[in-house]
Parts: sequence; structure tokens; C-alpha cells
Amino acid sequence: MKEITDFNIDETNLTAAVLSRQYTVVGEEDAEFILQVFNSSTGASDLVNFYDFTTKSFVTEFTSKSSLKVKMKSNTFTGQILFPTNASGDTYTILLLTPPDKDTELTFSAAKNSYTTTITQVANTVLTFSPRVLVAGSFATLPDSITSTASPVGETNITKLIDWDIDTASTDAGGFGLRLIRQPIDTDWVFLKSQTVNIVLTDRKTDTVNGAVSSSTAVTLDTNYDTTGILVGDYVYGTGVTGGTTVAAVNVGDDAKDITLSAAMSISDGITLSFVTPSTSVVVDDLTNLATGMIINTVTGALNFLSGTPTVTAIDIDKKTLTLSTEQGFADGVALNFRALGSAVINKAIGADIDFSNWNSSVTSTTSAELTKVVRSTASSTTIPLKGSYGISGGGFVSVSGVNIVNTSANTVQTVTADDEGGGNAAVVMQVAQVVKTGSIVRFTGSAFSTTTSNKIVIKSHPSANHTINLVVDNFITPGISGS
Repeated sequence: MKEITDFNIDETNLTAAVLSRQYTVVGEEDAEFILQVFNSSTGASDLVNFYDFTTKSFVTEFTSKSSLKVKMKSNTFTGQILFPTNASGDTYTILLLTPPDKDTELTFSAAKNSYTTTITQVANTVLTFSPRVLVAGSFATLPDSITSTASPVGETNITKLIDWDIDTASTDAGGFGLRLIRQPIDTDWVFLKSQTVNIVLTDRKTDTVNGAVSSSTAVTLDTNYDTTGILVGDYVYGTGVTGGTTVAAVNVGDDAKDITLSAAMSISDGITLSFVTPSTSVVVDDLTNLATGMIINTVTGALNFLSGTPTVTAIDIDKKTLTLSTEQGFADGVALNFRALGSAVINKAIGADIDFSNWNSSVTSTTSAELTKVVRSTASSTTIPLKGSYGISGGGFVSVSGVNIVNTSANTVQTVTADDEGGGNAAVVMQVAQVVKTGSIVRFTGSAFSTTTSNKIVIKSHPSANHTINLVVDNFITPGISGS
């Protein structure tokens, strides 16, 4: 009986690109084997493709060329398998067999006549980089996203240029310009993730209001407080109860069904109230893409309340439990909105190593375009009529220069009457009276109609799934105001 003692091939994940893998069969001279390779079916209707050792490609039909039959002439046999490009990924099965009519066995395999291994080809993933604003209405339509498509296997070291023109809204309600207050930094890049609070059924504390409450802190319940487990300091949720309301007292007047709220409420009879004891621990439905260092900036849902912006300090994977930096009293089913700020936390959350080091306060990434306007009619007071005002902010942030502009003392734009060019109503009110003729050009410094953000990022490695990373624009660009 001839022996084959080992089969070696690199079984690490393949990229989506075409790639060759060398294999080695170790055994005795004159030992015989058959090698087959096929890709795994991904669904009931999908056909399995077989590797043709002659053409070095995968074909739909199994032929004689789909089996490599070898009689070893030495102690080793080496060959190569060419894996094709597949952006969607695939799984390949390699089957080593001994011929049924030959005296050869596989001593390294539990099954003496067969050995199987698989190699996974990982699909490319897409990273999307998008501008994002938290306050709508003051910005024009944001520029298109920038994408990067690459394999999550190994390093990528892809450089992408971010080049976005961000403009103020061209509306009378929102066209008060944009004020560049600082340069964008690493932590202005953010990954967003939402997860739902999942309070174990046995831990839920609920009771029903017994008798309508009208602008009062006194509430009578159906059940004794100690039976339900209600504690002083518990957050109270329910129709008619304002978020952040707590239990101020229990067993009021020696009646175990009477409690006192921290503020007066109006609650209908029969309303079910939920009671949540504040804790630094919270259980969620899923921990995917959550990491320590992420913050909770908002909560959404019918019963929502958030105290501050707690940070995730620890994660218990087995219990799906987060430890937060401050105590919270989240109701069951509430969605927690998490933010991973900056490259380090983003990497922990999604496994994408992105170099934002060039985004710092010392590097000019964002600039403001010069803002000029034409005087619509001669000014003879602190009011200067203009042919259009979009881009100018009131509130004392913007200075003015130009022919005949008087700046003998503090002289900033106090208020703006917003109007587009040609509308006939645009004007600014200054601190110092001006005499400026019709048609004069006036320059405004401190706000702009348009800004340009341009800088490079380096994607050192891609995540295992598609994700979007946002640049929070209003962190460093503040919308202007009318001032009135």
C-alpha cells in the first residue's frame, strides 16, 4: 500500500482578483491520486462549476479534464490552481481522492481515500465617504459621495481625494451664508450605527394608571409599588409623560399604590406606564459594528429620553450588554443612535483602517470663497441696499470693506434682509452709517456663499462589509443668521 502523507495549500482567504495558489502533495513514489476543484453552489438554482486542469478555468460541465490523475514520480508533486476574478466572492472546494483500483491511501486524513478542504474568495466591499449636515435648511444640496471599492483581504493603501464645494441655501429662510469657524479634523469623520434596547421580559416593570391625572404629580396605580418593583429615581415612560420624568416618592400617604412624579403630568386613566431603573448597563438586540469609544448622541422611538452623551466603555459579547460612562434609563424598544468619531474608533467599529491624519487644525482643508455684492441704491444710513444678500450673515460676525466704506469704529453686519439678486429687498444693517453709491462693490469677510473642502484620505484596509462614513460639515462650518 502506497501512502500519501500530506496535502498543502494556502487556505487563507482569496481576494476578488484573479490569483494562483500552489499546492503540494507529499507521499511515496508511485502513489496515485486524483485532484478535483469546484466552486460551491450558492443556491438551489445555481450550477456548480468544475475546474478544467487543461484550460485552467472553471466550466459548467464535468469532463475528463476536471480530474487531475497523477502517479507520483518522487516524494512530492507540485501544481497550481488559478482562481478567477469574482467581485461577489465564492467558495472553492478542493477534493483529493485515491483511485478505487489502486493501492494508495491518505494517511493524513481520517477518511483514507478522500480529503476535502475549502478556500473562500471574499467579495470586494465599498466604503462611501459623504458630507453630512445635522441642521437642515441652511445648506444647498450637498455634493456627491466619494467611494472606494477594494478587497477586505490584506492592505489596500488606496488614496482618495475629497473635493467638495459646499454652498449656503439659496432661499430667503436659509441663505445667510456659511461661517468657517475652524478646519475639519479627524473626529469630524463619523460612522453612524443604531441599535435597539432589549430589556428582558422578566426585568420589565409596568403598571396601569388607576384614575386620570390632571396636571398633577400624584399618580395612583393598580398594583403596590413593591410588588411591581418601582423605586425612587426610576424613569417613567408612557402616554402623557414627558421624557426625563422620574419617580420622586413611593408609598405616598402609606398607600403602596400611590406614587409621586418629579413633575406635574396629565395622564389618562388606564394608561400603562413603564418604569426603568437608571444603570450604566444596557442590553441591545445586536452588537454588530458597536465598539468601545462610541457615543450615544440621540435616541429615537415613542418612549425616548437621553441624559447627556454617554460613551461606551465596555462590551459583554455573550450578554449583548454595553457599559456606559453615565447612568441611563432607556425604555425597551428605543433605538440608540451611536457615533464612532475619528479613525481609531471607526476602525474598532467596522474594521476599516483609514488615515485621516492630514485632517487636523494645522492643515488647510477648507477655504471660503470671497464674497462680494453690488450696492443696489445709494446708502445714506447704516442700511446698505444690495443686489442680493445670499451668503451674508448677520449677528456681528461679518466685516465690510470697499470704496467709501467707513470703518472708523466697530462695524460689522448686524442684520440681513435676505433676498436673491434682483429681488429688490436685499439689505444689510451696519453699526456705522455709510454713504455708498449705487453700483459700488462691497466685500464681506466672515461668511461666504461657498466653501471648498479638499484633502486626501488614505484607506489602508477595507472592512468586511459595505459602510458609509460621514464628514459632519456643521462641526466646522456654522450657518449664518439674519441677526434680527
